[in-house]
Amino acid sequence: MVVNQRWRKWWAKLQKWLALRHLALIVVLTLVPSFLWMMNRLTNELIGSRNLLEHTYQVLARIEHLRTDIDALELGRISYFVSHNIESLQQTNHARGLLGVEIEELKALTSNHYLHRKLNQFEHVAKALLEETARNIEGLDLGNTTYTAFSHQAQMLMLQARSLLEEMHRHENSLLSSRMDSSNSKELEWEHMLGLTGISLLLMLGFILIHMYREIVQHRRLEVTLREIQGQNQVTLRNQALMGELSSLLQACSSVDESLGMIRQFAMQLFNVDAGALYLFRESRNQLEERMSWGIGLKSEPVFQPENCWALRRGEIHAMNGRPESLKCRHVQVSEGVCCLCVPIIAQGNVLGVLYLENHHEQVFDDVQLKLASTVTNQVALTLASMKMQETLRNLSVRDPLTGLFNRRYMEESLQRELAIAQRKQRQLGVVILDLDHFKNFNDTFGHDAGDFLLREVGALLVSNSRSSDIVCRFGGEEFVLIFPETEAEIMMERTEHLRKVIFALQLQHFGRSLGQVSASFGLAFFPVHGNTADELLRLADKALYRAKAAGRNRLEMAVRP
Repeated sequence: MVVNQRWRKWWAKLQKWLALRHLALIVVLTLVPSFLWMMNRLTNELIGSRNLLEHTYQVLARIEHLRTDIDALELGRISYFVSHNIESLQQTNHARGLLGVEIEELKALTSNHYLHRKLNQFEHVAKALLEETARNIEGLDLGNTTYTAFSHQAQMLMLQARSLLEEMHRHENSLLSSRMDSSNSKELEWEHMLGLTGISLLLMLGFILIHMYREIVQHRRLEVTLREIQGQNQVTLRNQALMGELSSLLQACSSVDESLGMIRQFAMQLFNVDAGALYLFRESRNQLEERMSWGIGLKSEPVFQPENCWALRRGEIHAMNGRPESLKCRHVQVSEGVCCLCVPIIAQGNVLGVLYLENHHEQVFDDVQLKLASTVTNQVALTLASMKMQETLRNLSVRDPLTGLFNRRYMEESLQRELAIAQRKQRQLGVVILDLDHFKNFNDTFGHDAGDFLLREVGALLVSNSRSSDIVCRFGGEEFVLIFPETEAEIMMERTEHLRKVIFALQLQHFGRSLGQVSASFGLAFFPVHGNTADELLRLADKALYRAKAAGRNRLEMAVRP
C-alpha cells in the first residue's frame, strides 16, 4: 500500500511536470514564428544599417585619398620648384595619375545627388589645377616662371579643391552621424524585444543570443574605433592646418634665424612633448650646435659631434624608449623613464642637422608622432636648404670672393645710404682709402699666391680692428675702402693710424717663406668738411692717398677741399 501510494504520487508529479512542459512547449512553439519573423526583420535592418555605415566609411576613405593626392600634388610641385629634383616631378606625375582614378571610383561608389554635384565641381577644379601645374612645370623648366607666377593661380585652385573636399567630408560625417543614431535605435529595439521573449527563447535560441552578443560587441568596438579615428582625423586636420600655415610663413622668412623662430613657435603646437630642440651643423661641419629649443629639462647637450648621434650615423629616425637595453645617443644624458627621438634633417642628400624630441615619465613615441616628426623635418629641411641657398647667393652678390670683404658695389650702395643718414642726423662720416705699398713688386717677388694670401690677411686684420658698425670693403686690386659712420675726425685719424701700425707690424709667412715687411698708405676724407656726395669723398680720399704715396708711403694724408 505504501509503495503504491508513493508510486501514484510520483506519477502524478510526472504527469503535472509533463503537462507544464507541454504547455511551455506550445507557448514557445507559438512564439517561435513571430520571434523568428521579428528577429529576421531586426537582423535585416541591423545588417542594412551596418552596410550603410560601411559605405559611408568607404566614401570618407575615398575623400581622404583625394585629399592625400591633392597634398602630394602640391608638395611635389613646390618641391620641384625649390630643388628641381626629378623625384619631386615623379611624385607630381604620380599624384596626377591617381587623381582621376580616385574621382571616378568615388562617383561609382555613391548615388548621392549632392555628392555627385560636389564631385563634378571638384573634378573641374582638379582638371584646372592639373593643367596649371603642367604649365608651371613647363614654364619652370624653360626658366621663364617666377615664384609668384608659379604659385598664385595653383594655390587658388588648391584652396578651392580643399574647400570642396572639406564640404564633402562634412556632408558624409553628418550622414554618418545620422546612420549611427539609426543603428543605435534599432539595437535598442532589438534588446527590448529580447527582454520580452523570456526565458523560453533563451533556452531554445541561446546560440542566436550568443551570435547577436558577438554582433553587439563588434558593433560597439566599431563605434569605439570610429571615435578614435574621428579623434585622430581631428588631430590630423589640425596638424595639416598648422603645417600649411607654417609652410606659408616659412616662404615669407628672409633669414635662417627668422625661420628657426617660426619653426619653434609651431613646433610647440604640433608636438605634444616635454622638451625639444633643433641642431644644425656649424660651418666647419664637425659639430652640431643647438639653434633653438623649447620645454623644460632638456637632456641633450647644446653642442656635440655628429658621430654621437645614431640618427645622423644611420641617416634615419632613431628612438630611445627609456629602457636600459635601448640604444642611446651619446649626446643625450638619458635617465630611466625618459623617451627620446632623433630625426635627421636631410635636404637633397645633404644632412643639415637633427630634430630632437623627448618625453618624460615613459611616454613612448607612437607611429603618429613619428610620422608627424618626419613630415615636419622634411618641411624644415626644404626651408633651411632654400634659406642657405639664398644666403649664398646674397653673399656672392655683395662679397669679394678672395677676401670675404664687401665688394665695390656694396660699398657704393652703403656709402650712399650712410651719407643720407649722416645728413639727416647732422653727423660726421669718414671715408678711408688704403693701398698696399709696392704690391706689384711683392707679386713679382713672391708670386700671385702669396699676393692673394697677403690680401686675405690684411682684409681679416681690417675687420678684426673695426667696429661692427664700420664697413670694410675691397675696392679693387690692392685697394681697400673703410667707411666710418658717426665718427669724429680726430678719432678716425687715430684709428687709421692704428691700422697703419698694425699692418706695418705684420710678420707673414707663406709655406714657410717670410714675406718681408708690409706697409700701406692711407687717404682720408670727411663729410661734410670735404664733400657732400659719395663720388666727391672718394675722389678726394683717392687724391690724398696719392699724396701719401708721393710723400714716401706708409703714411696717411688728409683730403684737401679744392
